[in-house]
Amino acid sequence: MAALTVAICEDPWLAGSDQVGADPDWREILIPKGYGIAEYRIDRKNQQVVLTRVVLF
Repeated sequence: MAALTVAICEDPWLAGSDQVGADPDWREILIPKGYGIAEYRIDRKNQQVVLTRVVLF
């Protein structure tokens, strides 16, 4: 999970991430090895990425 968090912060538009709904800054990505889904929001104005939800399978 820590490695995924770092990867998201380094490149919020990770290959394999998908837009959630109509907002292009709200993204989700599968956690490697089928462990779940991570959702995050990109705050372009403040140059921040906020992890909003982790759903484990």
